[in-house]
Amino acid sequence: MGSELSDPGGRSGASGDLPPVAAARALVPLLAEQAARTEQGRRLTDIGLTALRGAGLFRLGTPVADGGHGAGARTAVDVCEELARGCAASSWIVGIAYGGNLFASQLADSERAALWKDDPDGFVCGTANPSGTARRTADGWVLSGSWPWISGIHHAPWTLLGFTWTNDGGETERGMGLVPTSDLTVDDVWYAAGMRGTGSDTAVADDVFVPDARTISLTAMANGTYRDRHPDEPRITFHLSINLPLVATAVGIAAEALHQVVGAVVGGRRAASPLYRLVAEAPAHQLNVADAALLVDTARLHLARAADELDAQARDGRRPGLRERARMRMDAAHAVRCAREAVSLLLDTAGAGSFADGAVLQRAWRDIETASRHAALSVQTSKEIYGRALLGAPLPASPVI
Repeated sequence: MGSELSDPGGRSGASGDLPPVAAARALVPLLAEQAARTEQGRRLTDIGLTALRGAGLFRLGTPVADGGHGAGARTAVDVCEELARGCAASSWIVGIAYGGNLFASQLADSERAALWKDDPDGFVCGTANPSGTARRTADGWVLSGSWPWISGIHHAPWTLLGFTWTNDGGETERGMGLVPTSDLTVDDVWYAAGMRGTGSDTAVADDVFVPDARTISLTAMANGTYRDRHPDEPRITFHLSINLPLVATAVGIAAEALHQVVGAVVGGRRAASPLYRLVAEAPAHQLNVADAALLVDTARLHLARAADELDAQARDGRRPGLRERARMRMDAAHAVRCAREAVSLLLDTAGAGSFADGAVLQRAWRDIETASRHAALSVQTSKEIYGRALLGAPLPASPVI
């Protein structure tokens, strides 16, 4: 694919001979075979986890200097779309690993070495949403409380926990603290309709110390302050750099649903209607499948536009302007909505049998209905932000906009 030629992520990783997108494509049959067990176990299987590690896909966001791919958003997007065709949970966790490692890449060299020197395939999970309490000490913070819905926490050796503090100017500031996952207790609460295999359980901290060297300010990251530490690396734009690969999971789910339904219909699926012998002969289904295919293409095009533009800005060391960020956020949210609508249309053609327990399309339906409700992918919020940006209406001063 085009992104492999222009993106550092297109290089072969130390863990395999294939570039990331090709490696992800090669894993689809294995991940599809593991998908039911992944869902039942509510986390990746050992087979799936080992395969993803061996392909180097947990190091997409790890800097090249620390043994990773240093991949751009387009490569991460393409990887996650491919993986979702086999297992949505695997795709989502690879996307989480990409974003978590981008966050951690903002730290000083000494801290990055502590993360990746001995295990370049180790990755970071976490949440930027502030929760719990943070008590200041002379050289860091002590965190206590609970942080819900942390995907991949059963597989990541490091976890980022969001919290707030009051800066020297008396303003509330948001950031994250990086802690060893082994210092946390994990509450087994992730019983959801879809995306069950992500193991998005709750992290509980009981007076866990975070040194200043392992804290990240969202404002400092948004302002490009941390880039002074690594001026030769692309700039990170929160939250777009983090969330675009998660959008690709939804697009991949829809793309695979299209492949499954078209394959069944072309293969001679009989029609229930008294008007036609085969589903493929019915104009209603012909139009339905065409609409679904167009929606998948639309989703993919919007997502690719956002990822390519973000990469171009990142390589130049720039943060996109407010209107550009708002449009890219709208691109992402619209892509998710199109993917969800495509799956709904495809299920109309596939019929009620697709909702049987154990059906691949039933899992796709549950997964996309769950994943697309992620707060960061909200169409309503993104549309309001975009509309305000277009019309010059006021927006809150926030590093997440």
